[in-house]
Amino acid sequence: MRAVDVVAALFFLISSSVNLTAQATPSPNAAEAASNQPQTIHLDVLVKDKAGMPISDLPQQAFTVLDNGQPQNLLRFTPVATRNDPSAVSVLIVMDMINPGYDSVTWGREQLDEYLAQEGGALRHRTSIAAMTEDGLQMMSGSTTDGKQLLAEFQKFATDLRPVTQRAGWEGLEQLLQQSLQQFTQMLAIEGTRPGRKLVLIISPGWPMLGLWGSEQDLHSVQQDFNILVALTNAIRDARTTIYRLDPYEIGGVHAGPQDPFYYQDFLKPVTDPKRATFPYLGLGVFAVHSGGRVLVTGHDITGEINSVLRDAGAYYELTYATPPAGASNQYHAISVRVSQPDATVQTISGYYADPQLVGPQAKEKKH
Repeated sequence: MRAVDVVAALFFLISSSVNLTAQATPSPNAAEAASNQPQTIHLDVLVKDKAGMPISDLPQQAFTVLDNGQPQNLLRFTPVATRNDPSAVSVLIVMDMINPGYDSVTWGREQLDEYLAQEGGALRHRTSIAAMTEDGLQMMSGSTTDGKQLLAEFQKFATDLRPVTQRAGWEGLEQLLQQSLQQFTQMLAIEGTRPGRKLVLIISPGWPMLGLWGSEQDLHSVQQDFNILVALTNAIRDARTTIYRLDPYEIGGVHAGPQDPFYYQDFLKPVTDPKRATFPYLGLGVFAVHSGGRVLVTGHDITGEINSVLRDAGAYYELTYATPPAGASNQYHAISVRVSQPDATVQTISGYYADPQLVGPQAKEKKH
């Protein structure tokens, strides 16, 4: 499958299965999507102190929200302390079994087993397990705080171990990218049906970013990439999902994925021009940072990375403001949240695309 076909197929999957800001079901002749701009923007805002622990006692007056640099009046402000309401946050742990090598998958599974066995298997937040496999996304239908039950469920479907070396060459990497993005989209679709804030922890080095190849894409293909980027960015926001990439990286060893573990950092600048939206901007690390999450590369310690992420679930703030005028279709709105608290850091979504519309020429009918 060529790159343009991959992106077109993914856009159809996203627009038909995820509750997006842009509700669309493109046909081969569709040129733009119907817009359904939400009336408000909802933010889940995590504020952390110098030690990296959540701060739970800030008043509304301590917050300033900027949308494209313009201050916004808050319509709603709700501090959430999950120690009093653990159900306010749910957790999905995803084992990527198609992008890492065999050894990294095996080690990741062992580390996940270790995490689920901690404290007798008692988990603070309702948690579910999923696996990205050669046979598609395998995912629990429910969630639980029983780590032993999760481990038993995981063992039922996490059996497809395929070394990344079987995906050699551009064609293999292209196929891997397609599978990864399809399953990532399916995760968002499922998480979007669940209430509240969600933390999605993906144990993965990330899928191929195809940087050199992507820079040679034709205009039509790059515009299709932009459509996918807009849809996924807004889907993450609408699903109230924060993404974390937990990299099974071994210091001094060979990275499990096709790129350097920090390669994603070259593509964190928001894409405002459809002509610049090449595949690296669809990297897992990029989505993690823009969702308000993190990329953790701590040297083969997946258990420690999971525990670090779950500290982010300790307390947060729900902020809502009226959606500003779009200005133009697909205009990127950067979000910045500031707090009057010394040495504090803030994590939330970095932005969204207003009035999303499909870009690019109409798809041509295939000749038979």
